[in-house]
Amino acid sequence: MRWTRLTRSQGFTLIELMIVVAIVGILAAIAIPSFRAYVYRSKTSQGVATLGEIRQRQEAYRAEFGQYCNVNSQYPTAALALGNADRNAIAFDTPAPDNWRMLGFTGRGYTYFRFHTAAAAPGADPPGYAGLGLNGINDFTFGAQARANLDGDGAAFFLEILSPREAVYANVSGGYE
Repeated sequence: MRWTRLTRSQGFTLIELMIVVAIVGILAAIAIPSFRAYVYRSKTSQGVATLGEIRQRQEAYRAEFGQYCNVNSQYPTAALALGNADRNAIAFDTPAPDNWRMLGFTGRGYTYFRFHTAAAAPGADPPGYAGLGLNGINDFTFGAQARANLDGDGAAFFLEILSPREAVYANVSGGYE
């Protein structure tokens, strides 16, 4: 009599597949929020960099003309999602509006933000920046804001700079319309 060894067929059992699915689910639960936070930070850095450029252009304008440029309008002016894969991205208007060109600022490509900047004479708040304590300053002032809906939840995210302060302020409510 010959003994033969019974062997299992090649493949995975249901338990093994369930373990793999559970491990993949745990890894996804950890990785997806981290990835979203990374994307959010990278989009925010674009707004901070552009506000820095607006600050430089405002300071150059003041050096030449003795006061800040009172642009007092949004740029880009409208949401022009020209076939971009990211539905929150906005195309900069081409050419830039006259008041932004007067400042020397022309955006390039796409952005996630709409920008606003306004200036005021000594002792006054720039239009749209009332209540920030700039009216007590006896010098020319300006404010600049970047507004975006970075994560698609409908809540606006704001970045703001003010001429007498070096900091960039961030919040999720308020700002210009």
